[in-house]
Amino acid sequence: MSLLMKFYPGSVRTAAFSGQSWMLLLLLSLISLGSLEAQDSESFGKPTLKPWLATVDGSSVNLRTGPSTNHHAFTRLTKEVSVIAMGGSGDWVEIVIPSDIPIWIHGDFVESMDSDKLQVRGKSVRLRAQSNTKYTPLGMTEQGQVLRSTGKRSDDGKWVQIFAPLNARGWIHGDYIRRSDQEINALRLSALHDKLKSKGNPVVIAPVIEKDTSAKESVSEEKTSGSETAGIINEDPNAIKIPSFESPRLKELFESFRVETEKPPVGWDFSAIFRKIEVFETTSEDLGEIRVVKDLARTINEHFVPLQRRLVEIERQQELARVEREKAQTRDKEILRRTGHRNSPTDQKYQAVGWVVPLGKHRKVEASHKLMKGSQLLYYLDGEKLNLDQYVNKRVGIVGTIEEQDPSTGARLLVIQKIEILSR
Repeated sequence: MSLLMKFYPGSVRTAAFSGQSWMLLLLLSLISLGSLEAQDSESFGKPTLKPWLATVDGSSVNLRTGPSTNHHAFTRLTKEVSVIAMGGSGDWVEIVIPSDIPIWIHGDFVESMDSDKLQVRGKSVRLRAQSNTKYTPLGMTEQGQVLRSTGKRSDDGKWVQIFAPLNARGWIHGDYIRRSDQEINALRLSALHDKLKSKGNPVVIAPVIEKDTSAKESVSEEKTSGSETAGIINEDPNAIKIPSFESPRLKELFESFRVETEKPPVGWDFSAIFRKIEVFETTSEDLGEIRVVKDLARTINEHFVPLQRRLVEIERQQELARVEREKAQTRDKEILRRTGHRNSPTDQKYQAVGWVVPLGKHRKVEASHKLMKGSQLLYYLDGEKLNLDQYVNKRVGIVGTIEEQDPSTGARLLVIQKIEILSR
């Protein structure tokens, strides 16, 4: 009653319904709930363990919440903008939303930190394209994740606007995006994401250089050359230089991470990595080291953990599909054992399928007709008050209850509850 009142309060209060009307209302309610659930689920594509750099190939291309034109287009990207591609579905490519695009999160699940920073309090809080739950989510945050606020709230004050983090994803049609030959270092995804904007010049990525420990000058892990006017974004000359793998402790940390990520993704466990990162943050005097490990922690939290969650879900769905296939095979084997013929997709909703033939006089069975497949007797038929003569020489599908008979009769008795003509 409460479910029906939620969707149809006026109707419930003002009218008395028959049993069929109640069933209709219940069906409509379930349909509504189903559409809401689908609307509130992320759009999952086929993920990749190796993100790649792509370039928008259209003057003004829609970025959508899911892989179809039925999904909401919440912003547009201009030609030659660089983006991180994470996989795809059909003709659509899933990308990381550029870091300067504002999106929304519900204010009940974040708390303010210093300056413009917010921290997620909920375990898996949805990221939204707009300040409501009408559209497909863009992704889910991790507990404790730090977000950058734009300083704006929704008109009702319930939603907080933030800049898109690494785990906020959108979709572009494959006709309007092209793959770059430049490789991405998956360990530095968060640093790369911070550089990629929805407007401006494309990014050129130099390969990661592992520094010779005998060298005196520190080398940035992500080296660039040229100028912004040449389409290349340089490191800030005043930024802290990253001592890439210079420290033995740093080498050990990244080696531990490499070993972990070489395992099957569904079995990843980064708890030991995070403990080591925490040690770095509390004991290191080298600001470059701290910057590296913080960047690694953010990349794990915003890329590798959500990726693992998606792969676990895919594996779960595959396991459910496998179980359903095995059940279907078991049913088919049982049908083959009982009837001597295999089930077909059309037959699956029926208990038995065959041709109705008059039985004639049969002293051992209380039946009026029999169900045949060619010359093979499948069942004796009991239509109870149903006149089975109208189904004679017609192929039918039957649902009913089966009663065992003396083996000498050659078949069991099928008491008909439902019968449909399939062909004449």
